[in-house]
Amino acid sequence: MKILLFTHKSDIDGMGNVILTKLAFDEVDYVLCETFNLQEEIKKYYDNGKIYSYDIILVTDLWLQEPTLTKVAKDSKLKDKFFVFDHHESALQEKCDKYPFSTIKVSDENGLCCGTSLFYEWLVNKSYIDANNQQIKDFVELTRRYDTWEWKTKYNDETPHELTILFTCVGCEGYIKLMYDKLKETDNYKFVFSELENMFINNKKQQIKEIVTSYANNVYYKEILGLKAGVVFIDYEYRNDLTEFFRQNNFDMDFAMLIALDYGVISYRNIKEDVNVRLIAEAMGGKGHDKAAGSPISKEMKIKLIKLLIEDKNID
Repeated sequence: MKILLFTHKSDIDGMGNVILTKLAFDEVDYVLCETFNLQEEIKKYYDNGKIYSYDIILVTDLWLQEPTLTKVAKDSKLKDKFFVFDHHESALQEKCDKYPFSTIKVSDENGLCCGTSLFYEWLVNKSYIDANNQQIKDFVELTRRYDTWEWKTKYNDETPHELTILFTCVGCEGYIKLMYDKLKETDNYKFVFSELENMFINNKKQQIKEIVTSYANNVYYKEILGLKAGVVFIDYEYRNDLTEFFRQNNFDMDFAMLIALDYGVISYRNIKEDVNVRLIAEAMGGKGHDKAAGSPISKEMKIKLIKLLIEDKNID
């Protein structure tokens, strides 16, 4: 079968779906999407007609919005080929699960869901992946724990965090290849890092510690929607590590507003438990979860932010 996958490009949840797809099927094309350009990427395949050449079209860790959602539902050639697996609150708010091909679930009996865990369940039920393969099962659970933050809030398990550190070391394509090669060769072994992987992880941990400390010394404080925001210009990959640093060190802010010009996204993370950053992101034209959300940076906003950053550094 010929498979086309659209998935989120920014983290191990999006990458986990690519890896599972490659493990389950022989012929796979995939498109790594940013949070806010999925509909545009799908439109490209519609416009050139290539979307009709695939047996299965998958959307994971993202969701179809209108008018794309109903367009697919009304397309007799596509509606039975499309499968969407997502876990974001915003998707439920927009009622993007109203058609049978769209599975959007925030939690189940195992805890909070992620795109990889929902997709894995479907693959196992369809017998595309062996449910008895312990290493794949472990990989999916590690991905779920990190993406839902249960590695910290429930299990106090550092391994999921180390998995995402490894991802930041090798990048999207490097991570896909590394994990695919690791998982395809095993039968029933538990998931463990190799000596080389541990070396990458330990070196990166030290680097993250130094970078995050530097970022934390350059926080702007601003009132946004009646809440105290800690605003920082960052590289996108350090958004969650900086958030954790703020939480552990009791920084005086309600939420963090993390501006990643390199990625064109503002990330919002709650520092106080009772703050819902999804609502803040939605007010800024974004979406996401209650504790972690994001909004796109428009071209005009990027120019203004760069100007602000330059002025703050006193560059003439």
